[in-house]
Amino acid sequence: MATLQQIIDAFVQQATTAKTSPDVARYAHVCMEDLSEYLSYFSDLFQDQEMIDEGELAEWESGLNEHMNHLLEGDIDPVSDLGSLPLAALEPEHLRDFLCWFVVRERGDSEQVRCYSAVLAEWLAYIAQRGLWNREQFMRFQAMLDETAPAALRTVQLSQVLFHFVRAGAALSPRQRGQRFFSFVEGHARVVAVGDGFLRFVFEENSEEFGPIMMPAAVLKLIEVGDLFDVEIGLRGDCWVMVDIGPIYPRCVSIDMDLNQGAGHLI
Repeated sequence: MATLQQIIDAFVQQATTAKTSPDVARYAHVCMEDLSEYLSYFSDLFQDQEMIDEGELAEWESGLNEHMNHLLEGDIDPVSDLGSLPLAALEPEHLRDFLCWFVVRERGDSEQVRCYSAVLAEWLAYIAQRGLWNREQFMRFQAMLDETAPAALRTVQLSQVLFHFVRAGAALSPRQRGQRFFSFVEGHARVVAVGDGFLRFVFEENSEEFGPIMMPAAVLKLIEVGDLFDVEIGLRGDCWVMVDIGPIYPRCVSIDMDLNQGAGHLI
């Protein structure tokens, strides 16, 4: 039976040589490389695997050191190999985690998210057409992608808009911008309320609610209760304002603060 890596390689070969959409042809290789990287280093698929003995561990460490030296010298690009991992190990949640967390965090570009979604749709169809999934399996993955792709695209667009909003002074008047900040709060904050011209956050580290934080109506239309912001806010006078903004994730994403377990997972 073909491994997941073999299926990915065969799909990329077809997507870059056969007639397909320009977006899929252009992004198939890099999207599948990123998917392999996510599955290798950030998913739960390899967490329980251990080295057999010290000799194998020493060989692995030697190979890793050589690979890192090549990377530092600019000789090769990073490569993730899924080894003998079977297709059956892949779950729909892995696609959701990949698109809504890994791609949003690492890429943060709406064009790339849109094209990655198209590539993944083609890949799912490729697997089903070769009889590697039955209809029920295919529909489970397709339903997850249908739910995930719009959410990832929305939050990436929101992050881009808010970046410029914050850099432009967060719509504060000159008088307010002249006031000093009394305190700052930063971290992962989940949206708990979206009102008429404002939103409210709860920071996951301490469960304390902050707000209201004033926002233009056009920005608020992109925000949903439950979205997770990597954000810094500051108290200026009696008003909380957004000071800095990082990636924004859909509500299905939960950040695992223990980096040894992988930096993100889904709920």
